Amino acid sequence: MQFKSEVQLIRDRDVARLLSMSCSWVRKQRMLRRGDEPHVLAIDPVLIGSTPRYRVSDVEAWLASQPNRVR
Repeated sequence: MQFKSEVQLIRDRDVARLLSMSCSWVRKQRMLRRGDEPHVLAIDPVLIGSTPRYRVSDVEAWLASQPNRVR
């Protein structure tokens, strides 16, 4: 039996690479979000046990929603 999923899950390091940020920044944003503290990265991870993964579609949607800031 083959299982084909339309949902692609990625790790913290993959999110960091997509955003050109550090892995520690992604992790810190997740911890701030969990603690109801001010944060920038407003994406809920999918937890597989205690391991966070992110839907590529959620990351792309969040990125598209960000204003272009040029100063």
